[in-house]
Amino acid sequence: MIFSEKFKDAKTTVKDCTDFAVNGIKNICSAFGPRPCGEDSEKKAQEAMMQDLEGFCDSVTRETFKVNPDAFMSFVPIAGTALIGASALNTIGAFKKSKTALGSIALIGGALAGIAGEFVTYKKMLDPFFKEKESGNVIAVRKAKGETRRRVIISGHTDSAPEWTYTYKLGSHGVIMVAGYAIAGLAYTAATTAMVLKNKNICTAKKMALGQAAFLPAYGALYKFTNNKRYVDGANDDLTGCYISAAVMKYLSDNDIRFENTEVVCMLAGGEEAGLRGSKAYFEAHPELKNDGVETIFISLDTIRDEEYMMIYERDMTGTVKNDKRVCTLLKQAGAEFGMDIPVGAIPLGSTDAAAASQAGIKAASFVAMDPAPARYYHTRLDTADILVPETMEKALNVTLQAIFNYNQYGI
Repeated sequence: MIFSEKFKDAKTTVKDCTDFAVNGIKNICSAFGPRPCGEDSEKKAQEAMMQDLEGFCDSVTRETFKVNPDAFMSFVPIAGTALIGASALNTIGAFKKSKTALGSIALIGGALAGIAGEFVTYKKMLDPFFKEKESGNVIAVRKAKGETRRRVIISGHTDSAPEWTYTYKLGSHGVIMVAGYAIAGLAYTAATTAMVLKNKNICTAKKMALGQAAFLPAYGALYKFTNNKRYVDGANDDLTGCYISAAVMKYLSDNDIRFENTEVVCMLAGGEEAGLRGSKAYFEAHPELKNDGVETIFISLDTIRDEEYMMIYERDMTGTVKNDKRVCTLLKQAGAEFGMDIPVGAIPLGSTDAAAASQAGIKAASFVAMDPAPARYYHTRLDTADILVPETMEKALNVTLQAIFNYNQYGI
């Protein structure tokens, strides 16, 4: 049964809660603008969200954690530097018949390690080399009436990203073009290293070494991949996730709905754009979520705008982390009750906070509504409150609420 049919005389409707979410996003963007992880604007925005949540929840707290926000995307220019260096060493090795190309192996290996460590696995590989700052997570709890037997955590992230230069300048496929060019160069430079070190056909080695020049523009372009002097508003990515999560709490509170044995938690994470640092800190600080005997699920709401691209991610972190199929099914069935056939798939590039939950042993899935191309507005100055799509937000709120009501009644 659709939850709203059970509460036909509800004082506050889903549409009302959607309006609350839209207005909340507009207020945050207007009052605080971009919210880099660890900066004062992120903290003040979180404090404003806490004020919104305090009227709907039994407790609202902010837990701080240490973070090195500039480390995460640093692997991009570091890789560019390493590949320029490797190209130079290969050229010297080919023309001087020296072993300098051995250094190329270390540089290429370092570039690959940085990519794998920071981006593919979201490890704190480069963090110690960057300035430490303080960010925080907002945790709002609506307790069960009786004994807590189930817990659902809904989540969005409060920080916004530095602008992706090539998405803004070249469109949705700009990142793919630049990254693809650089990856092809990496493969060519690695092949050149092997040829120079073999030293059997010096003529071919010299030609290949000179051919590396064709990829120097790609390596140089990596220095401008992100514009750390310009952070975006992040109205869709991910204030939509934050305020849809808050709207769930408002709906329950305004309509005096308190589950008998299910606790509802709204967790607004800092530092997602810095490598899921907030969600990782949250699960590290709360091992009881896995060990207290309460069945717990986690639903990440991230960038809710483009209805035609709604998807539930069962594989996260560029497909390397497996989310929980039962939580995916819970969301899919909730969508079906509203006549929506939401596909289940894998995130092609990047990650959501659900991956941190899954890695911590919490049953999790993510719910996204964005063109994975990526969208033209993704991580650019175009992601403003002016392009919100309230209709998509309302549908996502319906799905999220239905999933929570179903979970309360049936579990997973």
